[in-house]
Amino acid sequence: MGLIFEVKPHKGGGLVATCHTESIYTQGVDMKELHSNINTAVDERFLGRERPIARDIHLLVSQD
Repeated sequence: MGLIFEVKPHKGGGLVATCHTESIYTQGVDMKELHSNINTAVDERFLGRERPIARDIHLLVSQD
């Protein structure tokens, strides 16, 4: 199972990521923080069940 996140700039600064396949939404100041926050959000979403491995998490970066 793979997860696809759409990453967009936030109006107030930073970045937001929305998952297309699960109810996961997070944000970060930069890509490093966003990546960490995505991992934390995925861990929390899949608590008690099998978590997708990192190579199955994909980011689609949009400049909108």
